[in-house]
Amino acid sequence: MDKSLEHYIFHKSNFLSHKFCEEALVELSDANWKKHNWDDVFDDDDIPTYRSGDNEPRVFYSSIEDGREQLNRDIVKKIHPVLSEYIDYLACEWFQAWSGYTSIKFIEYSHNQTMAYHCDHIRSMFDGKKKGIPILSIIGTLNDNYEGGELMMFDDQEMVMKQGDLIIFPSVFLYPHKINPIKKGKRYSYISWVW
Repeated sequence: MDKSLEHYIFHKSNFLSHKFCEEALVELSDANWKKHNWDDVFDDDDIPTYRSGDNEPRVFYSSIEDGREQLNRDIVKKIHPVLSEYIDYLACEWFQAWSGYTSIKFIEYSHNQTMAYHCDHIRSMFDGKKKGIPILSIIGTLNDNYEGGELMMFDDQEMVMKQGDLIIFPSVFLYPHKINPIKKGKRYSYISWVW
């Protein structure tokens, strides 16, 4: 068993094609974006928590009602084989399966927007019908024509991601990460959690 934390971060280049990403960006251009908050992670009350104040990014969940469910389905369908590839890469006889993964959460970062340092102890994915714990985080990028917005793992490790790339890592406290503030342009990414 490899004991280095970096070993369990899996980078998949060109997971989504340039064409797919560009079409997704057009489709998301008029989405109903909402300010990101942290209540589903840390709090049990209904009061929104903004750890980055006015610099929180905006988020969007595709749904049947807004006509963008196909975008979610197209990405989710592609994730399954990459999860199998990740498990094969790890070659851990004690970790061979997962139960499911969440719908895609899209994130839009504009100038100065950031994602605070955190780990993915996500509770909101379980509604009483679905039960489990988040075991893997999946982050993908839809563009790379911006400045700043680096994905930082641990204290100082930059994960260089190009348009269409994806990374997978364990959703535990050992994998703290953040997005540095955007300096120029907009950053579009998405996330899903595996249980």
